[in-house]
Amino acid sequence: MGELLLGIVCGIALSLFFSFGPAFFSQIRTSIQYGYRKSYPFAFGVSAGDVIIVFLMLTVLKNVNLYELLHNVWVASIGGAVLVAMGFYYLRKEVTGFEKQGSRIKFKSKDGDPRRRTIFMQGFVINIVNPLIWIYWVSVIALLTGELNLTVTERYIFFLGVLGTTLGLDILKCKLASLLQQIITAKVLNITNKACAVIMFAFAAYMVISMALYQISPKVREHEQQNTPQSTQMIKKIHNLQKSDSSILWHVTKHHNDNENHPNRDE
Repeated sequence: MGELLLGIVCGIALSLFFSFGPAFFSQIRTSIQYGYRKSYPFAFGVSAGDVIIVFLMLTVLKNVNLYELLHNVWVASIGGAVLVAMGFYYLRKEVTGFEKQGSRIKFKSKDGDPRRRTIFMQGFVINIVNPLIWIYWVSVIALLTGELNLTVTERYIFFLGVLGTTLGLDILKCKLASLLQQIITAKVLNITNKACAVIMFAFAAYMVISMALYQISPKVREHEQQNTPQSTQMIKKIHNLQKSDSSILWHVTKHHNDNENHPNRDE
């Protein structure tokens, strides 16, 4: 169960320190505008994207050079186009007012509220088209199968811990963000929508520029493939600390057993 604990700890750390991307800001905005009950499908959509990415990397794409694939002109262009489309979607989401429904607040928009399945697909698409998410998981899987040398079963247990923990924390983020409804006005929410649109455009531009540099410059290509993100270094440190604690516990237990089996003869 050590790998499950490692996954849970890493899931907490990753969710708190490495999740600030298009999906995060879109999730916060959705939670504020539609409330908790209609925003948690977004968290499930993001989690479903992570599950599919990890599954593909461990099975179908395990022998594919994903760095080359993710920096392919067509892949980066399609991903960037999807983020741009989502940006324009947020730009046109104009909030006209709000009404109180008991203890909850419902914001009104010109085109009405989306269905839960639509919100789920938004989280799924935003997450799965982001090459940064794919590159992050490439690095994590390379670390787990290489330096940490985990078995197949241990890998799946680890990812169960990571994905389950991040899903739980994303749902918690939806709940906490929805509490901001009590202090957010329609004007502020419209500004938030525009800010999310700008973030989508910025990530789309980053994807295209990164792809262009990767294709043009051999130095950039070598640097991206050789350097491990800080999050994977964190996983390695946690795993090494866990192994160190287990080793200390084993030596203490062995010393205690030896003392019981071989008592002092002078006594």
